[in-house]
Order: sequence, then structure tokens, then C-alpha cells
Amino acid sequence: MKFESFNLKPEIIKALHALGYEDATNIQDIAIPKILKRENVIVKSETGSGKTHSFLIPILNNLTFEKGIEALIIVPTNELAIQTYDFFKEFKDYFPSLAIKLIINGVGLKKGEQQLKTNSQIIIATPTRLSYILEDKSINLENCKTLVLDEADMLAETGFFSDIEKVFNKLNQPQVVVLSATISQSVRDFLKKNLPNDLIIEDNTNSLKNKITHYFINTKHIDLLESIDIFLKNVNPYLLFIFANTKKEVNDIYLFLKKNKYKVGTISGELSLRERKAMLRRANNNDFQILVCSDLAARGIDVNDVSDVLSVNIPNNIEYYFHRAGRTARNGKEGNSYVFYNHDSVDKINQLINLGIEPKYLKITNKELAIDQKPETGKKKIYVNTELEKEINKATARIKTKNVKPNYKKKVRVEAEKVKRKYKRKMIKKEIRKELDKKFRSEGRKNGR
Repeated sequence: MKFESFNLKPEIIKALHALGYEDATNIQDIAIPKILKRENVIVKSETGSGKTHSFLIPILNNLTFEKGIEALIIVPTNELAIQTYDFFKEFKDYFPSLAIKLIINGVGLKKGEQQLKTNSQIIIATPTRLSYILEDKSINLENCKTLVLDEADMLAETGFFSDIEKVFNKLNQPQVVVLSATISQSVRDFLKKNLPNDLIIEDNTNSLKNKITHYFINTKHIDLLESIDIFLKNVNPYLLFIFANTKKEVNDIYLFLKKNKYKVGTISGELSLRERKAMLRRANNNDFQILVCSDLAARGIDVNDVSDVLSVNIPNNIEYYFHRAGRTARNGKEGNSYVFYNHDSVDKINQLINLGIEPKYLKITNKELAIDQKPETGKKKIYVNTELEKEINKATARIKTKNVKPNYKKKVRVEAEKVKRKYKRKMIKKEIRKELDKKFRSEGRKNGR
């Protein structure tokens, strides 16, 4: 759908055309009309599907430029706040009176408070900094018409909902817009409490799934840095994000690639806010071929033209994989997501498959990437209780020696079930004895025995 069909202000249409936006994405088609009508909206859509502009455009369109704050946008990280701020700034030439304030960690608290007291229409803030600012009674939020909670799942994971509760208490029944790639149970509980009658709108087109090709690479316990080196020499990506689970892994990979003369940058919590901003700016200026990242960069950060993503291990929170993969295939482009795995991580790989990933399988062999004709994934691990198996084999062996042909399989199965029940009773009795022994020892110690 064309943006003109939403009956937006002429200034917004001009800005969108100048910025290269012609057609709305699927989620924007669904969300923008509802947000324009000031309805409460809960948006569940894949990363990279255009969620930010689905609330940015209606907010700009609905601004009255009366005195006071009209929209408050809360995001979980400094990087996301800065990115959202930059998106709004792109429209500044078409709205000369537009004032946007950024209230985040790394900006002096007094400076942030002073900014809020000036005539600004939109505030973009992280919840920790916002909670301090809300204590100042001189800040007037009575005219705030819209509250946006972006990346709600991450706000929940990092424990920020208690701070956001304070915001709800300060505002006078605003329109609430919640956006998230996934809706966890904690997010659902929060929404049920604060927006009990509102439905979740969801983009079910799965457009990104069709644009991202997933590859699972069996490294067969080859050293991590060697595996990365082999991968790079075989794939030669245009712009690659490498994700690792720990700060140490991020640092080790970055130093290894830098030593080997790759054009590499890094984004992690170890860097200061200024350093992270500079790194993202350089990435968008094509200064790097590779960015090595912690999961800090997996959530909502938009770098242009990411061709490939490599997860050297699977994130502890399995859903973070989708945020990582979503760094590529943005703005209608295609991309690839690669995952290193070995025998020890097959269970997690199978979890991804169960969540709908349809991968192609590769393996590292002779310092090359080759198609894996017999991948380890999809195989169920069989945990054998050796003692029980021995007893079952002993019991069924007696049946085998009797040359019983009629109902042979049924008799073997019945005998095996008898052994299992007997073994289970034995284990229960053993557990009861163990608990009783523990109780007697505890009582003995109390009585000084």
C-alpha cells in the first residue's frame, strides 16, 4: 500500500518520498491506520519488518505542537534510543518546529532534566533514566497523548517494567503502543494488567523467513577461531555480523580478525556510548566488512546492507537467534544466517528446527565448506538406564529361549512393562529410604548424637 492512502499530512508524504519510502510494509499497513485513530495497539512482528516507522509516522501526523510533551517513547537500550532519535530527526526539515529530546545513560542527568523543561513534543528515553526524571514534579506530562513501549520483550527481560509502571501512574489515559518481535509471558501479564481489553495485531506474512536463508555448519570441534577463518575464506561476505554469547568471545574474535588484517569493528557493552555510536556510524559508512557483536546489537539496531550473519554459538535465550538473523534481509533485501554447531549443541539446533527454521546443512572439511549429506541434527538422544536395560534384556531373553511364536512381540512387551514397574517401585522405595535416612541424621544432629 502507498503511504498516500493513509491520508497523511503533505509534509510527511514529502519527507517519505525524499527518504526513499514509497510503499508501506505489511505491519505498517495494519498498524498505521489504528495508531492514527489513537487506538491502543500491541504490535507483534518480526525484526526488520518496519515497526519503528509504524509508530513514528502516526505520531508525527497527530502532533498538535501545543505546549508540552505529546509523545513518550521508551526503549530498552541507548543504541535503540539513538537510532529512533535519528529516524525522527530525518523529518526535521519538513517540521521546523519539531523538538525531540533524547534522555539516556551517558547524558548528564541535569542536562536531561533541563531538556525536558524546554518546549519539546517527543521524548525518547531509556526506563532507568526516565524513572529519575519522573521524580521531578516540575515536568508536566498531562498533555502526553501517546506512550510507546518499543522492544517490549527486552524491556521485560531486563526488569524494566517496574519503572514503566511509574510512567503509567504519571500519565492521564494515553494511547499506548507496544511493539515486540516476540510476546513472552511476562509481557502478556503486563499487558493484561494495563491494557486488558486490547488485542495483539500480528504480521503473519512471515516475509523475512522467505528472504533469509539459514545454514547450520557442523564445525566438528574444530577450534573456533580456525572455523571463523575457514568460513570467511569460503564465504567472503560483503558485510557480516558475527555474534557470540560472551564478552570474552567477542573480544577474542575481534582481536583475531584485526590481527589478520580484516576490516573489523566491534559492538559490545565494553564500549562507551560514544564509542558505540562511532562504531555504528562507521558501519553505516561501509568502513567495515565485519562487525563482531554481543547480543546488545541483536535488538533493533539497523545497519545498512548486512549481507550475512554468523552465530558462532546459539544464544542461551533461543529466541535471540531470530533477533540476530534479523540484522540481515532488511528493507526488502535478501540475506544469509549461519550457525556453528557440533555434537554438543545438537539439542539447541533441534530447538531452532522446532521453532520453524528450515536450514541447509554444511560442514567444515579440509578447510572448506561442503554440503553435509548426513547432518547430526534431528536425531533424538536416547538416554539409556543401564541397570534397567539389563533387567529387561534378562527377562525377555527367557521368552526368546522358549521358542514362542504366537503373540511373541506382545509377550516381550508385557514382560518389559512388568520389569519397568518393578524397577520403578524399587526406585521409589530407595528414594523413601534416602529421605528417611536424611531425616534421622538431621534429628540426630539436633539431639547432639
